[in-house]
Amino acid sequence: MSNIRELAEEYGVAFVEDVDGAMLDPELIAAIPVTWAREQGVLPVRIDGVASLLMCGPEGMGALQHAVLVAGEDLQPAFAAREVLAAAVERAYFEGKSTAPAVPAAAPARAAAPARADNDLLVDREAQPVTQFLNNVLLDAVRHDASDVHFDPTPEGPLRVRFRLDGVLHEQAPPPAGYAAPLVSRVKVMAGMDIAERRLPQDGMAQVRVGGKVVDIRVSTVPVADGERVVMRLLNRERSLLPMASLGMPERVLAGLRELLALPNGMVVVSGPTGSGKTTTLYSALGTLDSRRRNIMTIEDPVEYRLPAIGQIQVKPKIGLTFANGLRHILRQDPDVVLVGETRDAETAEIAVRASLTGHLVFTTLHTNDAPSAVMRLVDMGVEPYLLASCLRGVLAQRLVRRLCPHCATAIPADDPSMGSAEAAAAKAAGCATVRRAAGCGRCLEGYAGRLGVFEYMPCGPAIVEAIHRGSLAADELLAIARRDPAFCAMRDDAAEKLRAGTTTPAEVVSAMGAIWS
Repeated sequence: MSNIRELAEEYGVAFVEDVDGAMLDPELIAAIPVTWAREQGVLPVRIDGVASLLMCGPEGMGALQHAVLVAGEDLQPAFAAREVLAAAVERAYFEGKSTAPAVPAAAPARAAAPARADNDLLVDREAQPVTQFLNNVLLDAVRHDASDVHFDPTPEGPLRVRFRLDGVLHEQAPPPAGYAAPLVSRVKVMAGMDIAERRLPQDGMAQVRVGGKVVDIRVSTVPVADGERVVMRLLNRERSLLPMASLGMPERVLAGLRELLALPNGMVVVSGPTGSGKTTTLYSALGTLDSRRRNIMTIEDPVEYRLPAIGQIQVKPKIGLTFANGLRHILRQDPDVVLVGETRDAETAEIAVRASLTGHLVFTTLHTNDAPSAVMRLVDMGVEPYLLASCLRGVLAQRLVRRLCPHCATAIPADDPSMGSAEAAAAKAAGCATVRRAAGCGRCLEGYAGRLGVFEYMPCGPAIVEAIHRGSLAADELLAIARRDPAFCAMRDDAAEKLRAGTTTPAEVVSAMGAIWS
């Protein structure tokens, strides 16, 4: 016991000689499953009213973050002798009758079903090894705020496991040999997919909990040469929506978007490649509208985050609920504002344009490289130029770059020979004497912490409207006209401003936008 006491003093944490009844809070104990508490050798207690996690030594620190997620409040570490802790666990869970049921985790779930304790990743520690491994992978992914989990088969046999963190894939520890086929089958069971079908791609949905956090998972499997490839998109429905001011928009872009949101009708397009943050921008924009006095409806694939007091429709092509069909029915619901998750075809584009011409404010997304190209894409889809000129109010194009960690970034000369030619061109075009470089520390991942947007904003003023109406312009000609408007913001200019401010690096800008700086 003296060694544990010395360790407590060394780590600066509380030491408990004995656990009395006053320390045992039934509500706090009930939040932590008994099977998990036993395996990790921990117990939640209150020491002089302070919520704490009792452990046998520093080896229990790894369980602290998981316990905080489940308990829903901060827990301070505290040390106790192993025998004292073991006796306290038995007394707390069995004499106190506060044990949590240990039932199968991540049971097949329906997207619309409420989350239950039986799919809590922290409950089931007595499941089969394959299920335990999958639960641990998902738990780590949620804890690190990963957006995707990849399971890739390899010619050698073991699966390759990767997390997408801040837009970049990072390798994780692989499963034991022989787990590939049963792990894919387990994922299919979770997502309600056909485990016997290995020849065709499949899509499905699952739902898990990590304590009080509900996570919807969109699952995709495709057959490849070495087996089946699985990608799981994690959609945390309880993740707070970002305010528009924190997206990284320049002031004139933010002011322009706010003006668009105040319009009674028209079409607003947000463009960019997959994974560029278009949905986040639109959700943040809709979150500023008064949903009590305006009827706001969306049609999406998938519904990634739940918005309060807004009607959100999930596309279901298998039963005929497409973007075009759903949009027709939305227009019968007396909407003021409509969000079309993506304009993919001529039919959807036509309905969206006509909706914007009949008194609705319509937001939609397109996959184009810049703002002027969005106009060309809609015309190519079959939208008549005169109709588009009448309804289009503005186009926002964007990319995402990783934000430098403020604690470890270092400054280097803009002409440092270690930089590539494209990076040096970006720094020179931005007018930077010095640029910052990612270093890496204990508070970040590879020198970066989070992401921010790089934006291009093209308001549709009289000159742009006239050019669209003529219908004979290319994207570069439209860009030249747009540059005459003082409210226009080019993506290249916004990226240069972020380089001068030191919020990101030339490498990130080149990675997101390409070598366009020469």
